Amino acid sequence: MGFLETLAVANRVNGRKHFETKLVGTEGGPIVCSGGMKVVPDQVLPKLREYDLLFVPGGGASRDTGIDLLMKNRQVLDKLNEGYRKGKRVWSVCTGALLLGKAGLLKGRRATTHHTYFDEIKSAGAIATLERVVSDGGVTTGGGISSSIDVGLALVEAELGKETRKEVETRMEYSPPR
Repeated sequence: MGFLETLAVANRVNGRKHFETKLVGTEGGPIVCSGGMKVVPDQVLPKLREYDLLFVPGGGASRDTGIDLLMKNRQVLDKLNEGYRKGKRVWSVCTGALLLGKAGLLKGRRATTHHTYFDEIKSAGAIATLERVVSDGGVTTGGGISSSIDVGLALVEAELGKETRKEVETRMEYSPPR
């Protein structure tokens, strides 16, 4: 949610809808998050329309839910690979990097994830880096869940510049960790 809210604030700061986000599920119906919140996808993966960037959130690692289930879903892995091959940017936060690793997108790249999953991304061929946001070759990964705001801010800066990023941080009353 931090990533999405950061983009929404950037749209308000920018005075126009630069970022248009769509939540995508593997099937229709609400997705129940670990804390009980329900998220309703705007689209389902088989009908995914054109996009500029794919963002994979984390959650569900080692619980046979969320990321664990997606890592077994060939359609999801193929869609990530197809997007990357077509030059789309692929971003993740927290254990979302495990899915990128399973899709083969982290081989030989610097990447990060929640620190307790470094062995998993290393086994996928990544060069695990203890940073909040790491970009390498069209793939951007974020550390643990709180870095979802940092990942959003990195996208805001890449798209709208450093001054807009600073204004978004101010509006959100967010001081990035140093």
